[in-house]
Formats: sequence, C-alpha cells, structure tokens
Amino acid sequence: MRHRPYRLPTVALAAGAAIALTGGVALAAELDPGQTTGPVRFSAVDKGDCNAFFTIENQTNITTYTIDFRIDDEPLTGPDWGQTPPGPTGRTEGLESKAEFPTWPEFPNTPETPMVKDRETVTATYTLNLKTDLDPTDPPLPNPAAGTHKLDYRMVLGPPGNLGDGGPEWIGDRQWHTTTITGCNPPAGSADFGSLGSLFGS
Repeated sequence: MRHRPYRLPTVALAAGAAIALTGGVALAAELDPGQTTGPVRFSAVDKGDCNAFFTIENQTNITTYTIDFRIDDEPLTGPDWGQTPPGPTGRTEGLESKAEFPTWPEFPNTPETPMVKDRETVTATYTLNLKTDLDPTDPPLPNPAAGTHKLDYRMVLGPPGNLGDGGPEWIGDRQWHTTTITGCNPPAGSADFGSLGSLFGS
C-alpha cells in the first residue's frame, strides 16, 4: 500500500490575525490594526526581541502629531497638553509625524491658509526596543522580568482644533489601541518567534 506524504494542515488567517506558538500549537490571535482611516493613520506591531515598530502615515502639512503609549497598564505621568477633558499623557519618545514642506504653523490655520489634509502620504517609522530605548528620564520598564509586555498607544498631540472639519479634536479621539510585544526576556536556549512580521521579515 502506498502512503501519501504527511502534510501539515493549512490554516487560513484573516487580515489582522497573527500566530502565537504555544506548546507547538498554532493559535490565531486578532491584532488591533491601529487607526486605519483619515488623513493621519498610525499603528504599532510586534517585531520580536522586545521591539515595537510604529508607523505614522500623514496626508496633512503638520509634523506635530505624536503617538504616546503606556506599558502594562502603567499610570500616565506625562504632561497634560491642554486636553479637554484634561488628562496626563504616556511616554512619547519622539514618535512624531512627518510632512512635506511647507508645514503648518508657518502658514497659519485660517480660512485663507487652512491646514492641508489631502497631500501625498508621508510615512514615518520608528523601531523602539522596550528594554534599551526608553527615555531614561521616564519610569523604568514595568515588569522587567516578563517575556511579553502589553503596549497601549494612541495619537495624543496635535494642533488645537485638529483639521477644522468638525471631527474630534485629536486624531482617533484619544482612544487606545493595543498590541503585545514579545521576546523581552526569553528563557535561556529558547527561540523567540515574535509576530508574523518578525517571522517573515516584513
């Protein structure tokens, strides 16, 4: 009798899904895609080895849109930038948008010279290692012995009034997005599989 070669089962993953390897079993885990609509879009994904990869896509002429984040639900201790309602911010680490010249506020936001929101997309990317790249003036990494960390992030800083289009004052209305950063304290001799991005080098 001829035997067919054994093949691993094929698993179809929907967009925004990742694989977590636990005891040799592949588990599908839904990823938060971040802010995917509007003239400023942003996301953070796990790259393994304790690296978070941030992307900001900007179609405006404003460079001051800034991501803030918190790790493992730590208290927010950053400055209050005049938010309404007021509230502290998380870590920022210079995660700012990029835009082509000319940029606001060199050209004031008036009916004659409004903030522009239909330019070609300018992309800014940042890789941040949670163990080595945190601002030393900020609190230390929470739970430093943990292999994974919960990362909440949002767009918190931008011009008052945002784009003047009647929408929320802040891009994404200060709502948190969440991802998990892996490979921060792997056991000796273990392999860090990270996210799909780190598995396939995307």
